[in-house]
Amino acid sequence: MAAAAEVLYLSYNGIGEPLVESQVLAYLRRLAATGLRFTLLTFERRAIAGEREAALRAALAADGIRWHWLRSRAGWGPLSSLLDVRRGLAAVRALHARHGFRLVHARSFLPALIAQRFKRRSGVPYLNDLRGFWVDEKVYRGRLRGDGAVYRIAKRLEAQVLRDSDYIVSLSERGARELGSFSAWRGGPLPPLATIPTCVDLDRFRPAGAKAPPQPLFGYVGSLSEEYLPEEVIAWFAAARRRFPDSRLELVTRSAETPLRATLARHDVPEDRVRLHALPPAQVPARIQHFDAALSFIRPHFAKLASCPTKVGEYLACGVPVIGNRGIGDLDALLGDGGAGCVLADFAPEARAQSFDHLQRLWQDPALAARCRALAERHFSLAEGCARYASAYARLLGAAA
Repeated sequence: MAAAAEVLYLSYNGIGEPLVESQVLAYLRRLAATGLRFTLLTFERRAIAGEREAALRAALAADGIRWHWLRSRAGWGPLSSLLDVRRGLAAVRALHARHGFRLVHARSFLPALIAQRFKRRSGVPYLNDLRGFWVDEKVYRGRLRGDGAVYRIAKRLEAQVLRDSDYIVSLSERGARELGSFSAWRGGPLPPLATIPTCVDLDRFRPAGAKAPPQPLFGYVGSLSEEYLPEEVIAWFAAARRRFPDSRLELVTRSAETPLRATLARHDVPEDRVRLHALPPAQVPARIQHFDAALSFIRPHFAKLASCPTKVGEYLACGVPVIGNRGIGDLDALLGDGGAGCVLADFAPEARAQSFDHLQRLWQDPALAARCRALAERHFSLAEGCARYASAYARLLGAAA
């Protein structure tokens, strides 16, 4: 791989989002250290200016990453997406004139649509980093009708972007298998395809060492919007309190506190048994280390076959067993043997009771934390994820040489 290869990375998520820190910058810092030159273009929901912008730009430059941003028009539905694609394409062409990109890494569908349009004029190849089935995610979240004209247009655009991809990354093996059945291929071959889950910096997320017998402390990290089933998270804990009267729940989330407090009240959960707070990313590993078990509930849908919850790898890396639910990416296979947690068949009382029984057995095993950690090392290593991206880059840069 050429030492001075210029790579453009497109992210529709903003620079300040925790997701970008763990799932974009953590990778780019390591990959930049191999000699690649990265330009990162993000779409920001809020304007960034003055000292904050200068400080962010300087910090990223020190890591070998040039950073540029555009203000997103998100909020106007399909029109905002089209405007962002148009403005993004203009920005990419201007940046290319200055830096001469040899590869575009497009994270999610709208960046991939920009990369595809850019490739048509420039010939620069692009890696399509799917991050899930974006169009179907919009149906899942109620932003598109699955039988509407906009959905059909979006699916046609998705097919074009997939066919023109020079390399595809899926977050899950299950998503990769589903992708192979898409009508986009029209019987033709798929581009090169790799599965790279949402990886974890194993140096930051690691077990704390020996723990006292659990009281226990259950934990949750991340958004608690409706797709993450806050009602079921709190209902599970309410049932857990009947089995484990001294148990507590910690919710590390930026989601609005008022509706969560209302849900706690509906389930008769005393507020003094729950800690609800937000934390900067640097402080999250230390909190997870205190959990005796952690939750990851997501509303099942076809779109979620291609997902990989970031929190699951982080929990396991800290030696914490995971309680999840079926139909989410590769979670069924990952936790199916029960050694590092369990997968709920549904949210019925019987399934909850079975998860409590299972946790009691796991907590009696002194090898539990080591087994969870080993699973994270096998499946969620950031170093391994970066190695797979580097291999994909080498393939594409070699072909473009």
